Amino acid sequence: MNETQQDQYLQAQKLIAEEKWQEASNILEDLINEVDDSGIGRLTIIALYHSQQYTRACTYLFEYLEVMFDSLSDAQIAIKILCQNELFVLARQVISSLSQWQEDLLTIVTMGEEKSRQEYQETLQTRLRDFYHLGDYSLEEQQSRLQAAFKLPLNEFITGAKFLLRDPYTHPLVKSSLVELLSKLRVADPVTVYWLDKKEYTVVPADIQPLNLLPVVSEGKRLITEKCGNQNPQTEKMAIQEFQLQVMFLYPRINQIIKDIDEWTDVLIARIEGKKVATNTVSSTWQERLGKQIDELIEKH
Repeated sequence: MNETQQDQYLQAQKLIAEEKWQEASNILEDLINEVDDSGIGRLTIIALYHSQQYTRACTYLFEYLEVMFDSLSDAQIAIKILCQNELFVLARQVISSLSQWQEDLLTIVTMGEEKSRQEYQETLQTRLRDFYHLGDYSLEEQQSRLQAAFKLPLNEFITGAKFLLRDPYTHPLVKSSLVELLSKLRVADPVTVYWLDKKEYTVVPADIQPLNLLPVVSEGKRLITEKCGNQNPQTEKMAIQEFQLQVMFLYPRINQIIKDIDEWTDVLIARIEGKKVATNTVSSTWQERLGKQIDELIEKH
């Protein structure tokens, strides 16, 4: 910070001490747009919250989320901002990732959800109906409707998610996102997924890890880098991108399909390099199948 900015920061701190939240937020918003600083970000969020500018506070909260969880009082403000913006699912996901204060913070969310049910019943029903009919639309619209469903209380969100996971028209990548989100929320209710092979499988989200925490995923990326070495960085980049898409399509049944990650990465690299691949292995059969879906996805985008 230069001298002028330092003066502005001190002035904002003085206004906060005097609880002149609106004036402080005006100064801090100008300042945060000039100086990317987590301390200024934190004060901007707090000042906007206290001046009841919840939408603006939420914008900065997404940018400086981590700094708001160093104390319980700041964490409470962060969760209250998410709830004021009716982002209940996101608030619960954040709380699930914490190692402390979960009970205190969940109370804020459950109160916010109950208020939403009582005061915005019609809006809530519309959101739930839009969520239920997600499978009728393109992938982009499905993803957009999934984001909109973050404004549903948890129980309603789970009800909608269970329906969509069995719907043949919900895109596989949306199903993957849904299961991963339920996993992060540690949902202990079993859910049934109508999967790529047109069969149904039951999983307990709380019992499975999020996609990128699965050892097979990190091992696959490590092997691709190792096998490509420094000789062909373009092949390595393409292989890692395709592998990430493959596991997104396969989740939550990655471990049931990728039995031999060494063979899987060999087949993937060979395919990308245009080499002949044995067609009678599980790895090659599944990769050919996934390749068609990935090609279709890329063509549409």
